[in-house]
Amino acid sequence: MKSPLYDQDILLWAEQQAAALRAGNLSALDTAGLLEELEDMGNERKEALQSLLRNIMAHLLKLQYSPAHDPRAGWVEEISEWRAQIETKLDDTPSLKHYSEELYRKAWPQARRVVDRSFRQYGEHAQLPDDCPYALEQVLDYDFFPEQ
Repeated sequence: MKSPLYDQDILLWAEQQAAALRAGNLSALDTAGLLEELEDMGNERKEALQSLLRNIMAHLLKLQYSPAHDPRAGWVEEISEWRAQIETKLDDTPSLKHYSEELYRKAWPQARRVVDRSFRQYGEHAQLPDDCPYALEQVLDYDFFPEQ
């Protein structure tokens, strides 16, 4: 059972857990809370990777299907930044690579919905593909940008 402090003040709880670990006081550890936090840490890393993949795919779609000219340079810059962030995340957490394909598949319908809504909001009309037109390798490739 988690400590009540876990739900009341997670920062204080974390500080107490760290102090107990440093002191070797294993009996003072909130094992259930620690397990939950460790699982959440892993999930947050996967969610962050999925979010970056979604953003890249959405901007690739915009580059390919939007007739707008002014925002294109910004889209390219953002794609490059997000690719760099993914590279850093994969270097820092190599096991994330094992989830890349799954997260890429999950991110695609989200990216498509985001772009569809954006296009409708700005009065743009495009028939977006049902299946992702970009391979994961292209999404991650610093030099890949689709033709308009």
